[in-house]
Amino acid sequence: MRQSKGLLRDVLNQVTGVCVLLAFSLVLCLGATGVSLAAEHELSSPTNEAGLGIGSALLTVVYFPVKLAYAILGGVVGTFTYGLTGGDLDTAKAVWEPSFYGTYVITPDHLKGNEPVRFIGVSAYEDQAL
Repeated sequence: MRQSKGLLRDVLNQVTGVCVLLAFSLVLCLGATGVSLAAEHELSSPTNEAGLGIGSALLTVVYFPVKLAYAILGGVVGTFTYGLTGGDLDTAKAVWEPSFYGTYVITPDHLKGNEPVRFIGVSAYEDQAL
């Protein structure tokens, strides 16, 4: 019984790894096609748009949990920073803002190169100054 659970877990881990690898491959292929079409023709076909939509959804499934974990960890570390510095809000913001701000969802515009993907975020106030 114990061996079958371990075997099932190993198989599920391998299948998950293969699915993630296929999703990344699909996104890379579709993203490259989208960039070349956008750069050369400035036209989009329904097939290309559908591919970019599917690719961005698959990539978001992988990207969002990682970004969310980073934001939560930044919130915890920022809170400790606030407490350990005696309530220095500027120091805590230096931890909070890069972790809280940024891209959470990958869109087709990200894959086309029209918008940057910012894992480490920039404050909305700094973004306006740029």
